[in-house]
Amino acid sequence: MAVLPRPASPRAFLADLRAFARTGDRRQKLVAGVVAVGMTSLIVTAFIVESWYGVLPEGEQISYVADYRNDRTDAEIIAQQKIDQKKADALKAEKRRAFQRADKALTDLGL
Repeated sequence: MAVLPRPASPRAFLADLRAFARTGDRRQKLVAGVVAVGMTSLIVTAFIVESWYGVLPEGEQISYVADYRNDRTDAEIIAQQKIDQKKADALKAEKRRAFQRADKALTDLGL
């Protein structure tokens, strides 16, 4: 069983912080500290604002679903799946061609 170290006292923490602040470049530490506090504040603020407004807009949410007959045969289901798969494959192929065009354009630019 792993034994965790004993927590340090606040007095030891402050002494360690003072020793760290006395050594090295103070300007670099100040910039790093400001960036760290700023990023943390930005993340906390984003969570607070999101909790006020929520992710989804208020009001009714519309969900579209396919409605099928209950008495469809297995052959009809398989035929519909093949049609849907062809549509999905065509969409995937179009996306692939778009990425290939973008790649060619960037390659031609030397990027």
